[in-house]
This record gives sequence, C-alpha cells and structure tokens, in this order.
Amino acid sequence: MLEAKLQLPKLFSDGCVLQQGEETRIWGFSAPLEEVRIELQGQKLVCTADGEGRWQGQFAHLLPGGPFVLKAWAKQGEEIAVRDVYVGEVFLCCGQSNIELPMNRVKDRYPEEFQRPGEPLLRIYKIKEHYEFQGPLKDHVEAGWKGCSPEALGDFSAVSYFLGRFLLEERKAPIGVINASLGGSAVEAWMAKEALLPYPQALKTLEKYQNEEFLQKTLENNEKFQQAWYDNIEKQDIGWEAPEVPWKEIRLPGYLKDAGLSDFCGSVWFKKRFFVPESMAGKEAKLWLGTMVDSDKTYVNGIFVGETTYQYPPRKYEIPAGLLKSGENEIRIRLICDNGRGRVTPGKAYELFTENERISLEGVWEYRVGSICSAKPEYDFVTRKPTALYNGMLSPCIPYTLKGAVWYQGESNDERPDSYGDLLRRMISHWREQWGQKRLPFVVAQLPKFDIDLTNKKEAWAKIREQQAGALVLPDVAVTVNLDLGESNDLHPLDKKDV
Repeated sequence: MLEAKLQLPKLFSDGCVLQQGEETRIWGFSAPLEEVRIELQGQKLVCTADGEGRWQGQFAHLLPGGPFVLKAWAKQGEEIAVRDVYVGEVFLCCGQSNIELPMNRVKDRYPEEFQRPGEPLLRIYKIKEHYEFQGPLKDHVEAGWKGCSPEALGDFSAVSYFLGRFLLEERKAPIGVINASLGGSAVEAWMAKEALLPYPQALKTLEKYQNEEFLQKTLENNEKFQQAWYDNIEKQDIGWEAPEVPWKEIRLPGYLKDAGLSDFCGSVWFKKRFFVPESMAGKEAKLWLGTMVDSDKTYVNGIFVGETTYQYPPRKYEIPAGLLKSGENEIRIRLICDNGRGRVTPGKAYELFTENERISLEGVWEYRVGSICSAKPEYDFVTRKPTALYNGMLSPCIPYTLKGAVWYQGESNDERPDSYGDLLRRMISHWREQWGQKRLPFVVAQLPKFDIDLTNKKEAWAKIREQQAGALVLPDVAVTVNLDLGESNDLHPLDKKDV
C-alpha cells in the first residue's frame, strides 16, 4: 500500500515523455478524497482522489516539444515538480530476450551508433525485472527514464533504440519508449488473470505460485540445487594440470558428440597453442570465441581473461598489453556442459586480433574431460509463470497513454505452439481494454529463422509464426516478417535495426 501522501508513479518522473494529442492521462496517489491540482503547458486540472487515494485526470491537446515542468499540488500543501518533461510519441516495447537485448551486445555490428552525440529527444523507460503473483502492482519497484547519451546507450534495448531513432526521424517530435521485457518469458507471464480464465492449467499454476510458502521453497531449492551441482563439478574437476590424464584431438568449432562425448554433462578442458608474430607481441588484443554451450572460463598463457556463465552471449574477451609473447602462446578453456548438448558453435568468429593483424583459432585443438556428472537440476523460472510479469512490470504502466505497442516474443512458447495464437489475441484485446485504447496500434514481430537448437522444434516455430500471423484478424494489428533477419546458429540475431 502506498503512503497517504502526494505521489506520482515512476512513469511521471524527471525526463519522462508524454503522449501528444487529444487526451493524455495522468494519475497518482494522495490521501483518500483529497483534492489535487495538476499543471502542464498552461493547462490546469483539478482531480479528487477516491477512497483508496488514487486520482486521475487527462490533459487535452498537449503540444509536442519540451522540456516542460509538470507540477502537482495537494490541498494539504504538498507539492511535486517533475522536470525535463517532453511531449511527443510514446511506444511500448514488450516481450522476451530479443526485445530486451542491449545495444552493448550489438556494438560491433553498429559501431557508428556509439559515435553519435547525445539525443535528449529520444528517451527510454526501462523496467527492472520483477514478478508478482498476488495481484497487479500500483507502481514499479525499480524503473526510470534515461535520455539517449553515449554513456547510457549500451544498456538500451537495441530494438527499442532503433525504433526510437526511426520514429524520431519520421515524426520530428520527442520519442519515449517504455521497455518491459525479460529473457525467456512466456506469453502467459504478460497476461492478467482475467485474460487467462479459459486456461485452467495456467490458473492452477498461478494458484500454486500464489502460495508464499511454496514460492519461497521454490526459490530456495533453485539456489541450493544449482549451487550443489556446480560445487560438485569444482570438487571433481581434475584442474589445470593433470599429467596422468592424456589430451586428445578435437576440431573446433564443433560439437562434443563428434568427439565421442554424446549426452555429456560436466566439465571439459580445451587447449590450443598458436604462434604470435613479433609485430603482435605485447600488444592489447581482442579474443573472440563465438558462443559455447554452456559456460566457460578462458585463460591465455595461464592468465584468466574472461568468463561467460551461460550459452547465449558471444565470448568477446580483452587481452591486456604484455600478455601475448612472440612465438608460441596457449589458450585454455574450461567449458561446463549442463544439458548434454555441449558445443563450440560453428559459424562464428574464432580469432585473436589487433587492429591490423588476425590469428585464426579454428582447427585442431586438444581436450580432456575434467569431470563427469548428471545433468544440472532444472531451474524453476518463477518469472515465466502466468501473470508474474503482467502484475510486476506491465500493470503499473496502465493507463499511460500510448501511440502504439511492439511485441517480440514466442520463442518460449514452443512447447505449446497450438495455443499461442489464441493467447496472443486475448492478450492484445485485454491490454487494449485495460489501457482504454480499443484501437491501440499493435505490431507483432514474427519469429526469425533459427535452427541450431530446434532439432525437434522446427515445426513448433513454424506453427508459432503462423499463429502470430493470425493476430491480423484483430483491427489495427500488423505482423512483420523477420525470417531473413535471423541467424540459424544464434537465438539472438544481431540485426536489430532491420527488425
């Protein structure tokens, strides 16, 4: 319960962007039944809080521009001044990892974007991950507006950023993008309980996670069982030096199964000796090692240079000055495989390079098994459960006036593709109802091409694309075809600008 004092939601904070046009909603909280006065662009509103202390009003015909100051006064004398308020176009970007993926992950694809000067008229409101099962929250736990600056750009969602850039050039007005996204999230997580009523299994799951004792036990078990699994590997691993265990040859990039390690879970060590010319010796360098399944620690000449804790991020490590030596050098990697499908992903860049010289690391490596264990215990992602993110991240955005919404999700529903279309249409319709914008423009980004981890799910992804296209039966819905923008060996394709 919010305190009984004059408050505005985090959406209405310094640097915010409000939607221009006929009506723009504003709301907040105060003592029950208290009178609140609001002022922006010379317009003055008088609102009265209800019995729970929530008040709401709307501005008419706000004009684009800024920065402005939004002022609020309570009858008891409390005052709020929100500064650097802009008026323009506001879009919601929602979904899972491909709309969450930050610009830092695509920096090498779009280096020119990081050379741009700051752009205060492009602003992004990023909502921190938060789940809730007991009902919709009134405000975000952690969120805030940031203007587009060289310092902030790396953390911006790439899709949100490129959408904002496009709109800024097209509309010639301030652009605000609200990013509500979380990797691995299912469509049911972004839906309210009311929208899921025809799905008894989803409601049954929700009821289970509404039990605080069950929820806490689930979170504790997640931590305990995962940590125990990794501790077991550390205890068993033969380590850096084990002269009694011979090395064998393997070609990398490639699959562990091709080296006889089918369904392998545990740790495996790789090493490769490579020659460094005098011209590269001692210089800073970059080490790119594609992607790996699942987590790695990487060393050059015995010195730790980086690690990545799960399979999706590219391994891009910095080699400090003085580490490379003229002549023979060595890379060692400890790869932990947790699901039996270990690989060093083919089709990626594996090289060590400076500005002018490159050394390919593809070809023959050596390997030996560090430890063998059972598959890692399944992690129960509570954030992916029905209503979790609608309540905790999306609901506090309602009814912030929007120009449109972009939805990029579907990967995590590939276990149950046949129901996806109905769920998506229900979600769109319910959002529009809750926002009070019955014709809210809605763009669905269809899933792109992807193959490498879809051995038994290629048909499911095709079905989801078909189900996404089915959303076109609703008015003011567009579905963009992104098939050619995918990468067959990467769940997170880099081409986010063309999306």
